[in-house]
Amino acid sequence: MKNITITLDLKSICVGALSVLAIVSLSNFNKADEHRNDASDEVRRYQAVMGEKGSIIILDTKTGNYLIDNSMTPKPRWLKGDFTATHKNPSIKTD
Repeated sequence: MKNITITLDLKSICVGALSVLAIVSLSNFNKADEHRNDASDEVRRYQAVMGEKGSIIILDTKTGNYLIDNSMTPKPRWLKGDFTATHKNPSIKTD
């Protein structure tokens, strides 16, 4: 029967470690930029503004839809609108 002897040198260990690192890195690769952009869009999607007279506007920056409350009563009366449609027709007044 033959005796098998295995010898390891520093060069073999480095090549093996680099190979394992490369395989693990490539298998865990994903398109992080696409996921990051989607998440940041959702975080800053809605903006709320309060006017000097007490009117409140909530704007959906993704679609251009908004909610406006001009009433100064404790119970708000929300009116829906579309930002692009409102500014295409300048005769519509919101105040």
